[in-house]
Amino acid sequence: MSVAITKLRKRLTREESRAQTRANLIAVGRAHFLRYGLGGAVAETIAEDAGYSRGALYSNFDGKEELFLAVIHEQEVRRFEVFRSILNQESSSKERLRKMRDTFADWVTDRDWIVLYAEFEVEALRNERIRKRFVELHRQTIRDGEELLRELLRTSEIILSMKSNDFLTAMLSFSHGLAVKQKILGAELSQKSTRTLILDFFDRMISEA
Repeated sequence: MSVAITKLRKRLTREESRAQTRANLIAVGRAHFLRYGLGGAVAETIAEDAGYSRGALYSNFDGKEELFLAVIHEQEVRRFEVFRSILNQESSSKERLRKMRDTFADWVTDRDWIVLYAEFEVEALRNERIRKRFVELHRQTIRDGEELLRELLRTSEIILSMKSNDFLTAMLSFSHGLAVKQKILGAELSQKSTRTLILDFFDRMISEA
């Protein structure tokens, strides 16, 4: 028992402590950006709510802009990991496609993600630094998507009706635009209808043979 307790009480290394601090700041920052937007969020308040000093935030991030970008980046990394796990866990090509299709629809219609990504787009139009990061992230998303598609399309059971780059660009743009519209319109365009339209658009471009 004493050995177990000792292990639990083992002090974190500097790297582990820094990683934990960053993770906590990102989690709290995410909540603040969702509620107040990048412009309305206050770095000092984020640090305080996360249980840290102002200096702790600025020793891990240049400021709230970089923290916001870290929030977006973490979301994208997690999405890719989920898609990758589907490919790794499923042996059936048709089941892979079905799960990736449904997961994609869940992702782009997630209410928090709609707000965060729309904020990212708006700030990219106003701020050159954020615009550059937006372009970098978009390119990375396309590269990651192409990697997933190459794996998915290794079998003749799945057919893609266009170039993978075009498919990803069209799918991401259409789906996010529609999801934003739904969040604004509310009941006038239901979540169910939005999801159905996204899935239908998906099926028109990639399907089982």
